[in-house]
Amino acid sequence: MEVSDAQLDGLRARAQAIPLPRAERVTWAEQFNRLPAVRHSGIDVILADDKLVHVLLSDVADHHLGGLRLRAVNGAVLAGLFDCALGVAGTLQFTGRRCGTCELSLKFMRAVFDTPIDVYAACVKRSETLAFVESELYSGGKLCALATGLVAVATGRGEEAIW
Repeated sequence: MEVSDAQLDGLRARAQAIPLPRAERVTWAEQFNRLPAVRHSGIDVILADDKLVHVLLSDVADHHLGGLRLRAVNGAVLAGLFDCALGVAGTLQFTGRRCGTCELSLKFMRAVFDTPIDVYAACVKRSETLAFVESELYSGGKLCALATGLVAVATGRGEEAIW
């Protein structure tokens, strides 16, 4: 699913711009995609767009499956995809500051069977220390789940750079 798909018009209309030029976004995504947890999950974070974060799971492996006694993607895996997308969308609003997802609300609308799985996320509002984020998950181009969340700037311990 392309970032220009009309299904994303509503999310795009609410989205705030990512405050990094394209070259810096691409470099940021390359570094993030090298993290062991990201590589192990089989996802790619794509930051080519100036408003929307794209998390892509191209191939579903056996360890992604479970639930409903079907070959559906496990809800915990979907929650992880949302956490990644929302977390990146919020973190990018606070360049150079350590952040993390502090709230995540999921709405599952249909089982996820088909690849690719595309998750798009955007920051829709922010304060000095909080980003309010929204996300949509598509399986084979069909909307399957929605999520909202909060990303907070870390205070006190843990403010050192992650790379």
